[in-house]
Amino acid sequence: MLLRVRSAVAVALFAAYALAITAPGPAPAQDKELVAKAKTTAAANLKKANIDKPTVVETTNYLVVGSMPEEKAKALGEMLEKTTTLTRKTLKFDEKESPWKGKLIVYFMHDNAEFKALMRRAFQIPPEGVHADLRAEPAFIVDPAEVSGKQTDADLYANTAARLAGEHLKAKGTGTQKIPDWLRDGFGYATVARAEGTASKRYAAYRAQARTAILGPKGGKSPALADVWGDAKIANGDILAASFADYLAYSTAAAPKFPMLIDGLKPNENNAAPTIPQGLDAAGWKAADLPMLEAAWKRWAAGK
Repeated sequence: MLLRVRSAVAVALFAAYALAITAPGPAPAQDKELVAKAKTTAAANLKKANIDKPTVVETTNYLVVGSMPEEKAKALGEMLEKTTTLTRKTLKFDEKESPWKGKLIVYFMHDNAEFKALMRRAFQIPPEGVHADLRAEPAFIVDPAEVSGKQTDADLYANTAARLAGEHLKAKGTGTQKIPDWLRDGFGYATVARAEGTASKRYAAYRAQARTAILGPKGGKSPALADVWGDAKIANGDILAASFADYLAYSTAAAPKFPMLIDGLKPNENNAAPTIPQGLDAAGWKAADLPMLEAAWKRWAAGK
């Protein structure tokens, strides 16, 4: 009988110990202070944009703020978190590694007048598109949520999530890598589409657009790989960038080399501004290999 009691006590103690080491603990005091500071900062900044009663939705990694209804802020927050989970996994972020301190403020400014007021009065910078500063305390991104064509709310949320995925790419590790805009945005676009699921409408539509863009118009010429990062603006450049970034980051053939490409874009004492061909070279794709890389990407994009 005594043996059974001791065994039961031992099991209970072990269970309690296991629960203690596996259950999530409270956020560190410093983190709570950072979040409180971010909320105060966001409210003060939005007041400068004449938003006295802002919507504030807190998620695991973000504070979504603005004048939009709460349900829309929650929907945006859900997409941001879903995309961030895939982004961190793809870029191999350590569990405690973060591109910013505390929670990043996402100013989602669907009203143009409010956006302009926020940029000019709170940040003293021209209101020209998306602006992100992950090194600020608190870190933030301002998205004017510009509607293009027949975009839905979900499309606008995807745009914000894509930009933040791209900012993760820029900030990975030391954050010194020189990531060109096409790679930042292409990686972000592909990651958002994948985060919704490879069976989703967004992903299927993107892959169909990519196939059409890569094959080129009937009787026309298929774009060259170098066109993706060239200075000249090309037709369907955004979708081509997304497809090539998708191939680099997610295909079985190229993904293992993607971290080496990012490392190859870090400046050093001999090269202050590495180019994409130099980054590809660092990943093992020499100049002579680029035609084979182009062919492999196009076959993959075509689903072959």
